[in-house]
Amino acid sequence: MLNGWNTFSKTVLLIIIVLLPIGLIFGYTNQISVQVIKKELQEKALKRLSFFGAQLDNTVNQLSVMSIVLGRDPGVGTMGSAGSGPGAYERLQKQEDFIRKMSVLSATSSWPNRLTIYYPAIKQAISSDYYGIYDEAYLARMSRQPSGSWVYLDDRKEFAKLLWSPLLVKRSIKDAETIVEVRFSEVNLVSMLRDYSADEIGNTFFYKKGFEPIYDHDLGAQSTPLGLIAASLDKEPPDEPGYRVVRVGNDSYMVNIVYSESLGWYAVNYSPLKQVLEPITTSRNLFYASLLLMLLIGLLAAVFLFRQVQLPITMLLRGIKKIQTGEYAFRIRYKPRNEFDYLFLKFNQMSEEIQRLVETVHAENIRFRDAQLKHLQAQINPHFLSNSMFFIKNMIAVDDKEAATRMILNLASYYRYVTKLEHTMTTLREELELIDNYLVIQNLRLERFHYEIEVPESMYRLRVPRLFIQPVIENTMIHTVEKSGRYGIIEMSGRQKGGECLIIVDDNGADISDETIRKLRTKVERPVEEGEGFGLWNVHQRLRYQFGTEAGLQFSRSPLGGLRVAIYWKDSISGESAESTESGKDDDDAAAAGR
Repeated sequence: MLNGWNTFSKTVLLIIIVLLPIGLIFGYTNQISVQVIKKELQEKALKRLSFFGAQLDNTVNQLSVMSIVLGRDPGVGTMGSAGSGPGAYERLQKQEDFIRKMSVLSATSSWPNRLTIYYPAIKQAISSDYYGIYDEAYLARMSRQPSGSWVYLDDRKEFAKLLWSPLLVKRSIKDAETIVEVRFSEVNLVSMLRDYSADEIGNTFFYKKGFEPIYDHDLGAQSTPLGLIAASLDKEPPDEPGYRVVRVGNDSYMVNIVYSESLGWYAVNYSPLKQVLEPITTSRNLFYASLLLMLLIGLLAAVFLFRQVQLPITMLLRGIKKIQTGEYAFRIRYKPRNEFDYLFLKFNQMSEEIQRLVETVHAENIRFRDAQLKHLQAQINPHFLSNSMFFIKNMIAVDDKEAATRMILNLASYYRYVTKLEHTMTTLREELELIDNYLVIQNLRLERFHYEIEVPESMYRLRVPRLFIQPVIENTMIHTVEKSGRYGIIEMSGRQKGGECLIIVDDNGADISDETIRKLRTKVERPVEEGEGFGLWNVHQRLRYQFGTEAGLQFSRSPLGGLRVAIYWKDSISGESAESTESGKDDDDAAAAGR
């Protein structure tokens, strides 16, 4: 899977593979830890709140017991007679003693409170703080409340509980002998809340649906989430003590709820969840910061490795590829300032040496090729001169001065062309002019053959080796016209398609066997043996030297009945811009050229 990845990519992947599982495992364990700690904190907070509620119920129940004790006191009934007539002073004295008794009983509670006794018969009230006033409307309203329950007086911010004597199913003020009331202010509850909240996270308040929450107003701005939490409790009233998470805006609060059996209110404690989980969050953030720091350090190490190792290796590989593609002048200029400096130095020295050797070998190869071409050309020239001189001799022998003159003039033109040895290349136009000159000379001598040259003018500008067609035409003349003694026909055509060039020479000589064609193909490939003609071999080898191993001569049967010689090469200059100009030739012509 990692094939093609460099060292830097593999290092970065390795760092990620190492750190990613650590991050995932920690994230999972952190999530489990948060859930466990959250549950423990909720249960602990609920236990503390339950203890707080138990303290509240204990204090409130003490006040309830005080009202029962006071209602059962034998002296309560004696205070309900009229305060005028004989013995009025004694009754007042007893009343004063009883009030002091009530004050002592009221002082036994840790909360400030007031005990009051109402006498409906005389419409009077006595209280432990002397502020008791008989309020018939108040008593009528309280008579409609559940028996023995604490009632919150929201207009007075107090809690009150009434005890009727005697106990009546249908309570009526007129039927009651005495009504004992115990009352305390909500300030006592606020004081408890303040003491409880001092040791707890978050804030606490008392809640009952239909009433304003009781809380410490010193909370200030924190009353906003308190009101929203109370509103959420109105929508989903608590069925039993427990805890829940309430979302307020963008924040979540952990809410614990305990019911007070004595008052009928709920004690509610709430605290921001992020504050509760702050230690865990801090630990998690520190770990992730450490993990990120490790990742950054790993990436920095990978970058350092890339600059010090991967980049030099890449430069070295690039240099090797350049050398492979023949760019021997390439040098590595990068300096990593480590062990690769020595490798780069040696690579540059090696490249310089290879360039020097290649240039030397190339120059030697060029000189060798030029020498070979000139040698081949020198081999061709005496052969043609011999045949030409033999022709002139024959013309002089028959006393044909005009033919001899034309022969000499054409021969002079011919040798003026072939003796320019300073250049081994020429244009196809000049080569065709030479062939025409040569065939005119041969036609003057023999007068028993016909020749045609059809080469498109688009090929005239092609650069070709000197005398690469003449030996083929000369071979055709010897075997088709001179040796056979029959009337000969010679056709030469040319075609070009893309960069592929082809010159085809056909004759009507004797029928050519497959064995003869095979021998010709073998002859031009192997070295020339002593006594063999070497005209075709020279052409074939020169084409190979000049245009590569794909160029050369191909042999096949000619449509005229004799031999077809195809001269094939690829012209790198014309390329794909040249078009074929011999579309009328048969498919077997191309096959004969070996294409």
